[in-house]
Amino acid sequence: MTERTVILFGGKGGVGKTTCSAATAVEFASRGLKTLIITSDMTPSLSDVFETPIGDSVTALATNLFAVEVSQESIVNRWKKRFGQDFQDILSHLVDVEALDAESRHQLLDYIGSAPSLREETMLDLILDMVESGGYERVVWDTAPAGETLNLLSIPSFIRKHLRAGAKVFQGLDQLGKKITGKRSIAGIMDEWIAASERISRFLDSRAALVIVAVPESLVVSQANRLIALLRDYRVHLQGMVINRMVETTDSPFLASMKSTQDKYLPELVSMAEGLPIARLALSIREIKGTRALKEIGETVVKELRL
Repeated sequence: MTERTVILFGGKGGVGKTTCSAATAVEFASRGLKTLIITSDMTPSLSDVFETPIGDSVTALATNLFAVEVSQESIVNRWKKRFGQDFQDILSHLVDVEALDAESRHQLLDYIGSAPSLREETMLDLILDMVESGGYERVVWDTAPAGETLNLLSIPSFIRKHLRAGAKVFQGLDQLGKKITGKRSIAGIMDEWIAASERISRFLDSRAALVIVAVPESLVVSQANRLIALLRDYRVHLQGMVINRMVETTDSPFLASMKSTQDKYLPELVSMAEGLPIARLALSIREIKGTRALKEIGETVVKELRL
């Protein structure tokens, strides 16, 4: 089996995915592995965690450690570069695109490129290209909150199913359109997209593993349970679980109450992991920022999850 070098951290918003992702990336880099950390959350906080500006181009943070915050603008630009001409060719079979002024054509492509399904597919394509072209030995992916992550991971199969149906529908139009205009075949363009989507699926199946981040609280536990069930339906490789913000001392009524709640929900999290590795992280009274503070957490996550 190909080594799973791409580690995704997923879970409900606010459970500490970004901190766990950043800490794991710091630990990989400290072991001499060229590491890229990516966030696809549209409200990224990697810059805050590392206390340095990052943005949507790959930024060097330390020896062996690089980071990028994938923006909506970079996704749309990527889509236009990769698929914009394809859509021009398809639309030209259906409408008189050339009759539109340049600004209208540009706005049309921006609008299409930001459509939800295409956005996720293009994001995956962009990240796959960064992984393959950058020579990274480890890639850590701080994903968006759980619902968006599920949508992201299900997109390649959804796209393929939709495109295969579309290719059949347009075969007849292709025959007529090519005779009249000599333009590229719509079905042929869709076949190229299907091949690109299959490449993304192979990448996710063979190279990627997902770590669930959770805290022992009612809403988080319920969502984690649904997330794990759906991920198994999608046959996503689950690497393990981080149980974050564990109360270790009870020297105040507040902490005692919090620990009592956690003790109630902790067994549920352990049970739903079904024997997968678990890393338990203690509740911290200080902000965890900067590579030095992240290192200790990263050591625990990488060791306990066998990454």
